[in-house]
Amino acid sequence: MEKIEIDKNGEAPLYLQLARQIEQQAANGILVPGERLLSEIKMANESGLSVGTVKKAYAWLQDRGIVQKIRGGGTYVQEKKSGNVQGKEKSPSEIVEEMFSKVSESGMPMNRLFLLAQQELVSRFQEKQKICAALVECNVETLHSIAPVVESIPNLTVETYVLSDLLTGNRVISSRCDLAFISQSHYKEFIGYADALGIPTETFALVESRETIARLATIPEEQPVCILYRSAAFLKNIKRTLHFLGKMNEQICSSEEEMSEAIDNCCRQGMPLIIPPDYIEYASAWTLQVVARARKSKCRIIPMEYEIDQGSWMHMVEVVTKMDRQKGNGEI
Repeated sequence: MEKIEIDKNGEAPLYLQLARQIEQQAANGILVPGERLLSEIKMANESGLSVGTVKKAYAWLQDRGIVQKIRGGGTYVQEKKSGNVQGKEKSPSEIVEEMFSKVSESGMPMNRLFLLAQQELVSRFQEKQKICAALVECNVETLHSIAPVVESIPNLTVETYVLSDLLTGNRVISSRCDLAFISQSHYKEFIGYADALGIPTETFALVESRETIARLATIPEEQPVCILYRSAAFLKNIKRTLHFLGKMNEQICSSEEEMSEAIDNCCRQGMPLIIPPDYIEYASAWTLQVVARARKSKCRIIPMEYEIDQGSWMHMVEVVTKMDRQKGNGEI
């Protein structure tokens, strides 16, 4: 890839300058199909632009079929679409005429063609109208556990963001997002960022799952408990829940960074071990060994799982339904 030159005093928007240069390099064969572009952060550093501007440029390129973004896998140059022999772009009427000619050759009844065309148009229109929401939380584990629940709302797609990544600038909410959902406990931290982006924000309440409450309630009063945590906020939530349940048990706490043999020895003695949900997916090798030995010692392992409060869930559905209706009517 050749060096990108951005004229910050020029009339053309910065994102469009970047997008046009990448488009030109792809057209000239400098960027070949399948080649991976620089990550948004690296491209921002190389071009002197903000990450948000680079995201907008990449979105512009993807909308025109020049690149393809793969979630978690990067952005890649697309295969060039072949034109006609003269290389001239076909007009809409020529495309329709060619389609009808092919249908006539296949023997498909015209009423069948009209039905299929209508279904395809409806499908594509609904896909474009789908609402996209940024789901923000401070804990990766909690974020991944509630994302499928939020994404089950009709006509909604979800992009997940860790709050600390946004506030430190490591990530920027995509321009595709129509609104943001964030838990009530972190609203004050996030609202300034959301206002700067101009993105509507709605809150939701997280509560401990019924399964988690039932497991914690059965811990004997005299038995110490081990708590393995990643963030201070997560540890605070656990302590608050145990206090709410009237559990005054001795608490032996350890973060992954400060993992010591003390908590390992406690687990070997059969003390209950409280861990974040889906912890195994994110844990270090040492943590995995501790959890494995705890299982071998028949230690009770209790994932601290959370779910969206029912009232919050209904509010989220109402918000998405209203926004979907407004988007369909062209109001937003």
